[in-house]
Amino acid sequence: MESFYQIIAILTAGISICMGFLSLLTFLYNGREKLYLLYGIMCLLVLAFILLPPVGFILNDSAPYSSNIKLKRVFNLSFLGLLPWFIASYTGYQKRMVPLIATASIIICYLVMFVTASNGLKQLWLLLAFTSMVLILAHGFYAAYQQYTTGQKKKATWLFVALVLFGFFNLFGAISQFEKGFFTREWVVIFLPINLCPLAFMIITGSQLLKNNKNEFRLQKILGSREAQWKTLMDNMQAIVVKTCTGGKIQYINPYGVNLLSYHNTSEILNTAWSDYCLPEREAGNTSTNAGLIMPGEDGMTIKKNMVLTKDGKEKIISWHCHSNYNDDGQLVGSIDIGSDITEQEETLRQVKELRAQLEKETLVTKKTAVTSGLHKGIIGSSRPFMYAIGKCKQVAPTNASVLLLGETGVGKECFADLIQETSLRSNKPFIKVNCGALPAELIEDELFGHEKGAFTGALQSRMGRFEKANGGTIFLDEIGELPLLMQPKLLRVLQNGEFERVGGHQTIKVDVRVIAATNNDLEKEVREGRFRDDLFYRLNVFPITIPPLRKRGADITLLIQHLIEMKCLEHDKHFDNISKADMNRLCDYEWPGNIRELKNVIERAVISSENQTLKLDWFYEDIEKNAQPAYCTSLEEVETAHIIKVLKDCSWKINGDKGAAEKLVMHPNTLRSRMKKLNINVPWKQE
Repeated sequence: MESFYQIIAILTAGISICMGFLSLLTFLYNGREKLYLLYGIMCLLVLAFILLPPVGFILNDSAPYSSNIKLKRVFNLSFLGLLPWFIASYTGYQKRMVPLIATASIIICYLVMFVTASNGLKQLWLLLAFTSMVLILAHGFYAAYQQYTTGQKKKATWLFVALVLFGFFNLFGAISQFEKGFFTREWVVIFLPINLCPLAFMIITGSQLLKNNKNEFRLQKILGSREAQWKTLMDNMQAIVVKTCTGGKIQYINPYGVNLLSYHNTSEILNTAWSDYCLPEREAGNTSTNAGLIMPGEDGMTIKKNMVLTKDGKEKIISWHCHSNYNDDGQLVGSIDIGSDITEQEETLRQVKELRAQLEKETLVTKKTAVTSGLHKGIIGSSRPFMYAIGKCKQVAPTNASVLLLGETGVGKECFADLIQETSLRSNKPFIKVNCGALPAELIEDELFGHEKGAFTGALQSRMGRFEKANGGTIFLDEIGELPLLMQPKLLRVLQNGEFERVGGHQTIKVDVRVIAATNNDLEKEVREGRFRDDLFYRLNVFPITIPPLRKRGADITLLIQHLIEMKCLEHDKHFDNISKADMNRLCDYEWPGNIRELKNVIERAVISSENQTLKLDWFYEDIEKNAQPAYCTSLEEVETAHIIKVLKDCSWKINGDKGAAEKLVMHPNTLRSRMKKLNINVPWKQE
């Protein structure tokens, strides 16, 4: 049996000295990595334990212990004390509380063993040793698990195997110490933690360290080749590459950058502040310079430009691609910035901008204060047709006569109705507005005249109509031409006698209401074709006022444009100083089929899309060219028909809703349907 122990001891010593010196050499060669130092020391501790007399293992383990055994146990327990630190370094597990506790426990264990005088007190230091071992194994298993979850599965698996074997062999040693007679002495000695436990652990972990070292050597060789390629690339790249720390100090600059800044060698620039080469902010829009060149944004990269000053005093404009630079621990340590010299391009752009600015100075007109009529905030203009219509409104406003406002869609008939009401004797009375074209035919009677309780399903209580609400004041009937033929007699009765009955009621209600009606239809034609009662027409047509379309108010378009720009700028919190003369002329020359409503939409769209101090209408030219009328159309009706059909086709014959033809034509959907019916325009699939 003694010869067996000697063989195991020689084997353990040989493996320890080989792996120990290999690890220490690797430590010296690999940049003094702590992992190899710890492993080398642990191997040499096992070697010292084996070679100290008595040479081999401790076979006579009885108290009191001799000086030789106490000395041997210094190295044995030191191996255990370094084991948790090795595990922490091997796995990268950063928490140090368990290794500290385990090391302290090993020291206390040795001190207790040192003063143990009899086998009766032996159990105390053995219990401390066993507790320390359990703590070390628990720490090792948890660290291996953390290493496994970070993706280092192979390394964690081998460490786990080594720890299982280490714990397995120690289990027998613990049982033999606490339970005499459970195994024979010879069998137990084989599994004592002073022989096979370190041997198995050193073989497994040492082979993994050697394999890792071999892989690291191969990777270093590859890295060296890549670094050589990178250096060649940096030396020949026609772009400036600057690496700075978080404090703005230059840590690297490639030869092209040195030449660009007119220096002779890199040493003149390294470890200097990059801000020394950057010019201060000079004008709006120029990138301000900070201590670390241009620090990247939250996404890790920023594209910016700034100006740098060369050694000979020249200014260079550089466009930068700035990237965040992190260390192995994920901490930001600075930035790597790649720049290209765009001085010539910027100078060319500057000259182009100057020429364009000079050209725009010749073609821009400053907005003047818009002239209003002083009667209503929405009525802007001073042309003769427009002022004539305003004069007619002033004449009829103080009377109680019915007024019929005529004009194309979008000319501002509602604004004129407001003007008549505000200057009438009923200005402090109710003013009720009704859009006849927007009301369904089956609900219009209820809307205008109200209903009695129980008049129809759902009529849970009586309800006043618009005429009752307007009693003593004025009612504005917009789109009167869209009023259903069946409703026209009842309206005529109100106009003639001032009386009506609610829906489902029998009591005559008398009201005193002034009627202002408006339409963009040709009511005389509607009367001739039987779609509008002639007696109602004559009753409404007491005082007709025709509001001129925008194309007949050429002198007012400039005032309207200026007024709408100011209004929309205030609404969208923007400011524009100018509009080019070319845009203004194009707006004034346009026919404006949608009149003021279309003009308002055009101006609002331009205010939203323009960015600089000059209002831009680039998209407007495309729209009017796309909507240009066919050359073969001769009459106004043919032009209108062709235009509506074209818009309907573009919208896939969709009339109302988002991106429908009505929205594109700036018309109410019911008005569009009426025009389609009048012009005999039918939806294709409804013709079959």
